[in-house]
Amino acid sequence: MELELLTPETWISEQKRLIGFAIRYGDKRLAVSTIHVLRKLDPSLLKEGHNTPIGAVVVIAKHSSRIVGFGFAQDGDEGACMFVVHPEARNLGIGGKILQTMIERLGKLCCNVAADNTASMALCFRLGMTAVSMHRGPTGKPTLRFEKDNKQVKVRPSLPDCVPQ
Repeated sequence: MELELLTPETWISEQKRLIGFAIRYGDKRLAVSTIHVLRKLDPSLLKEGHNTPIGAVVVIAKHSSRIVGFGFAQDGDEGACMFVVHPEARNLGIGGKILQTMIERLGKLCCNVAADNTASMALCFRLGMTAVSMHRGPTGKPTLRFEKDNKQVKVRPSLPDCVPQ
């Protein structure tokens, strides 16, 4: 299995195919608003500028040139986030690799996962994401908000032992 980060050019050529993949294999879990964001995605957000951080990431997973998974995130801390893995390729670690790549590329990630989607919730927890709140999602279901910041945690150097004199 290989992962590919899409460039603005490859996004333009693959957009319709990937949206179709997401709709077909997303188990009717994807919100209409997420599909709308995918359709309107400005390809320039996929490219890191001189003074601007990357605004979006699209990752596809391929096996023998066949797409087996696809992930998208825009504005890692607040924008849309979704990933879909082909049913025949589930439980092979593909979703985790896609999400980890999105976290590394954006530096942080926020995902909203419906409470009845236990597989996606378990994946978020395995990747060290933290459930920070619960709300009603766009489909009306209870939904958990997961967050992960990929910044290194600064560890304070330990102080020397104090020896009373």
